[in-house]
Parts: sequence; C-alpha cells; structure tokens
Amino acid sequence: MTTSTSARPIQTLREQITNLEAAITVCLADPSPKAVHKLRTSTRRVEAQLTLLSQLSGLPPHQKPEKQARRLLKKLRRAAGNIRDLDVQTDLIEEKATTSTKEASDKLSESLQQQRNEAETDLLHILNKHQAKLTMSLEALLEALDSAKSQTLPATKLGALAQNWFTHNIPSEALPEDTDQLHSIRKTAKLARYIAETAPKSARTPRKLAAAFESLQQSGGEWHDWLILSAIAHDKLGDSPLTQTFRRRCKTALTNYRHHIQSFRA
Repeated sequence: MTTSTSARPIQTLREQITNLEAAITVCLADPSPKAVHKLRTSTRRVEAQLTLLSQLSGLPPHQKPEKQARRLLKKLRRAAGNIRDLDVQTDLIEEKATTSTKEASDKLSESLQQQRNEAETDLLHILNKHQAKLTMSLEALLEALDSAKSQTLPATKLGALAQNWFTHNIPSEALPEDTDQLHSIRKTAKLARYIAETAPKSARTPRKLAAAFESLQQSGGEWHDWLILSAIAHDKLGDSPLTQTFRRRCKTALTNYRHHIQSFRA
C-alpha cells in the first residue's frame, strides 16, 4: 500500500516531461528571462529524475531512449543556461550601477545584450531543430518504463539516495581550491536538491535535505555569477572601478560559499 510519504518515480518523471514540453512551447513563443529560466530548470529536473532512476533496481531496460534523451536535454540546457547567465549578470550590473560608474555599466550591459540576442537566436534554432526528436525520445523512454509506473519509493530511501549521490559526486577534498571543483559542488547540490524535492511534501526529512542543498547551491551560484561577471568586466573595461567592485563582491561571495561548504560537510 502506498503511503503519503512514498514517492512515485515514474509518475514524477512523466509530470516533469509534461512540464518541460510546456516550457519549450512558451520559450519558442517568447524567450523572456522567465521563460528561459523555466526551460533550463525543467531540463535539470528531468535529468535529476533520470539520475534517481539510475539508482533504482528492478526497472525494465530503458538505456537506449534515456541516452538519446539525455544528449538532447544537455543541448537545450546549455543553450538556455547561456541566456540565463547573461540575464543574471545584467541584473547584477544594474544592481551595482552608480552615478560614477554609469558609463561603464551601460557599456557592459550593451555588450551583454548583444550576446543575449545571439544566444537567443541559437536557443530558438536548437529548440526548432531538436524539439521533435526530444519528444520522440522522451515518449520512447516513458513507454519503456511503463510496466514500472506503479513502483513506489519510500521517502526515507529517496533522501538517502540523494545524499549518497551528492557525497559520491563531489571532490574528496574538504575544501577544494580549484574553481572547476567548487563549481562542480554547486551543480551537484542542485541536482541532489531536485532529486530530494520529488519526495511528497509530507516527508519532512528529504524536504529538509532539499532545502539544505538549495541553500548550498544558491551560495555557490552567487559566487559563480560574480566570478563570471568580473572576468567579463575585465575583458571589456580593463581594471576599472566597476571591475574592482565586482571582484570585491566575488571575493566576499567565495568566502561565504567556502564557509557554507564547510558547514554542509560538518
């Protein structure tokens, strides 16, 4: 008997695929910041659910359609991610703009807008080119998993799987110095969060875990946004006062992120 604290992985995957298809439709009509963000998040959630399924036993063979779906999802996620990053960076510039840095801020914002226009064209091209293939591969995936659609997963087990997956996919060092490794921790926390969030709302333990992953993800995301923006500002403006402001924010965000990682490991 299914309890209120049991997840239904296949049913959840179907719901997430439906949400993704809706997000694609909206984005094709108007790739606004909100629509692009929804698209990227939707691809991530489907990928997270596939990661969860890869840890379950007793599922029917579904590797072939899953492999194709993952390949196409990655294309969409990267294209949407490029735009989303530019949108976030533009917001950060506006947040830090002052009278003395207005000229530099405007120059940087204009450059980012040009990049967004190009990235938007790229995203729409990818969506139009691959939408049908992605739909077919996702339908094939659901069909392959259909016999297991009633399978349930206790929320406690789901939380443990999310935690174990996170632990085994982050650097072994207590506090890595490498930028790529720090970025990897953030991305791993995001995927683990999406796995844990598939637990029913009544399941407090995995939901609390999901909130912890989200907090770590956001602190890492803040650092990474300032890191990228600092690099862009230096490239476009040199060692300007605005660039220095971004670097200071990046340094502060990195310190906070490192403390967060240490606290999370503890």
